[in-house]
Amino acid sequence: MDALAGRLAAETDIRTLQMSQYLGYLDQPPDTPAYGLQPDGRFHLGDLRVDLAAGESLGEVGFQNCVPAALALLAQSWYAAAKEQYTPTLEDTLKIYERVSPFRRDPGHGHDHQLTVSGRRKAQNDFGASLLLALKLWVNQERPLAGLLPDARAFLEIEPRNLDQVREAVLRFGGVLLGLALPQSIRDGKGVPRDAWYVPGYGPVYDATPGSLSSHCVAITGYSSREFYCLSAGRVRRLSPEFLLTYAEEAYTVVQPSTLETNPPLRERITQDLFELRTSDRPGAMPAFNHRWRGGNIM
Repeated sequence: MDALAGRLAAETDIRTLQMSQYLGYLDQPPDTPAYGLQPDGRFHLGDLRVDLAAGESLGEVGFQNCVPAALALLAQSWYAAAKEQYTPTLEDTLKIYERVSPFRRDPGHGHDHQLTVSGRRKAQNDFGASLLLALKLWVNQERPLAGLLPDARAFLEIEPRNLDQVREAVLRFGGVLLGLALPQSIRDGKGVPRDAWYVPGYGPVYDATPGSLSSHCVAITGYSSREFYCLSAGRVRRLSPEFLLTYAEEAYTVVQPSTLETNPPLRERITQDLFELRTSDRPGAMPAFNHRWRGGNIM
């Protein structure tokens, strides 16, 4: 018999405690990278600390408004970097929602968000929004979201499963808009979403299957050497790197004018690339579809 053998087949138990649940109780090692929103509810911007003002919950309120909420929370990070406090409201997100999707509130109910809490979709066309379409409208030259969101010049797609780019985007551009296929496993035994989102030891199966809970959008506006941070349903959520690698379906960062003003080479390169995108049709390598390729007017 091989003297190096002897371990039986790997076993898992869904009741096993996961280390990811408890990282928030451990001090960060000294001199480790951390930037932006942190679990203490403040934006850590170098030597600057900006408190996260208390506001109403933007999610879990009966509307499928996670995409506009994420856009507003990304803008919140921009304001924090400018040493300003901005606290988006549910009303702000619903106005954005109406601009980026077919969603329309019943005019007889105004902004009463109890309209859809009953569990039935009473609000007409309250079925969520496309993150990509919302971004195209945000950077559109006609500025259809003016007055609702700060001006933005372009958005950049993050390479799939490139966590270094996610951190770089938070540091350079204020955050990342992340489309997630959420698993049921982020809820505790009472059905309440946990503060720590991670992949269970038994992997992305059973209640941890991608999308088994819902499709969701968050704005990643902070990170540390261990985790990434976002606001969701009014609380700071801690996402493990493995969680992003497993459940992220799309990721974008948005470029604001001030970033381009301080970096002329970047501004010129993006401006030239946008011009080519807006004036070009379907690439030759793209298969010919029966409908017009939507990327022809990407922005």
